[in-house]
Amino acid sequence: MLRAMFLTTDPSTHQAFRAAVLAVTDAVTRAAALPGPRSPLTPAQLEAAVAAIDPCPAEGAELEQVLADIAPVLEGGIRLGDPRTVAHLHPAPLISAAAAELAVGATNQSMDAFDASPAGTYVEDALVRWLAREHGLGPAGSGVLTMGGTGSNLLGLLLARDRAGSDVRARGLPPNDWRIVASAASHDSIRRSAALLGLGTEAVIGVPTDATGAMSIPALDEAIAGEHVIAFVGTAGTTDLGAIDPLEALADRAAKRGAWFHVDAAVGSGLVLSDRQRPRLTGIERANSVTADLHKLWWQPFPASALLVPDVAALRAVHHASAYLNRPEDEAEGQLNLVGRSLDTSRRFDALKILITLRATGRRKLGQMLEDVLALAQYAGDAIEARPELELVTRPSTVMVAFRHHGGDAVNIRIHRELFATGKAVIGRTTIDGRPTLKLTLLNPNTTPADIDALLDEIVSAGA
Repeated sequence: MLRAMFLTTDPSTHQAFRAAVLAVTDAVTRAAALPGPRSPLTPAQLEAAVAAIDPCPAEGAELEQVLADIAPVLEGGIRLGDPRTVAHLHPAPLISAAAAELAVGATNQSMDAFDASPAGTYVEDALVRWLAREHGLGPAGSGVLTMGGTGSNLLGLLLARDRAGSDVRARGLPPNDWRIVASAASHDSIRRSAALLGLGTEAVIGVPTDATGAMSIPALDEAIAGEHVIAFVGTAGTTDLGAIDPLEALADRAAKRGAWFHVDAAVGSGLVLSDRQRPRLTGIERANSVTADLHKLWWQPFPASALLVPDVAALRAVHHASAYLNRPEDEAEGQLNLVGRSLDTSRRFDALKILITLRATGRRKLGQMLEDVLALAQYAGDAIEARPELELVTRPSTVMVAFRHHGGDAVNIRIHRELFATGKAVIGRTTIDGRPTLKLTLLNPNTTPADIDALLDEIVSAGA
């Protein structure tokens, strides 16, 4: 058994660490080498395999034995590198990013206080400032890393709520008729945030969408007539269709009403990597806050999200003085404590893996990867339209491709369930216009047109 429990200056702990890393690497790569997008084990079989593992025996075991015991766990997961894994906005992480997770875990810096992560504090600060500039938020732009798009959206709408009232943090919500406007296809975290912020889900006005899935501006103008709107939410990449709302028009209406403008670019943020695609986000530079997920079209492991703002002073709305974290003399000495920007206290040093990956991959390569998956989605749309058994819901806007089998609702449900149960493919299923709809989410730039054709043939065969 490895007796060195922690990394220290002792060389024996370094040797133990290398051995542990090698053992874990071998176990993970053995699982990755298995064919198919997933193991065809049933839910009952997976449950039984996990139930057989004692989570905390009286005496520990050799790490190699532990990894052998939990092999069914690693083998029973989704294999994200397989071209038939296309269900969710859940990419295979870049190898550099996955390896960098080791550095995040091994060093275990906490991003709440400078004296818990001295160098890491400045890395995250520099990273979010760079991201804000990339999204057009200006030289003073900044932000904070969060656990995901849901957390980023919650923080952005919290800023909108607090600006709408007088000292809401201390006094609570006044009687109000405040409304948040978002596309009917916006992420459900918008309504969940409204509930958590005390406004209620009914405070969100869901505006109908056009044929592409983007917010309809005529419908918007009709919906907000006579309403006290405190925040407009534009979605840059909806979950089902990948549609991008008309951000410039939303920015105009927010400015006219003096309302907050939040852009949920959890999906579309990656478009800034391409000079050709960036103009599709025109209007985002006028946002008061932006959600950007890097664990989608930036190919990072979870979690890697950010809430970006044009001026870091906006985040004072979540600042709370804490005698053990952000002491007054710290700022006087030039120290930076990020706890005053975040809804969380202890946070992982996720900026490290992002920094390592960006530098190891480079902008040109990342931009090409983005272009490749966008082109792949267009190819999939063409291939679906060419098959008489299938019907494309709408042309792909980004990387989501929604379609149906002509066999009817029951057939579409059966196709989805059968492919997953047999381990042949992991495709998405949602509901659009009240009907079950199949979906491909294409995040793997190594996937080829031939892979798409083979997958569609499998879908047609399953529906026969």
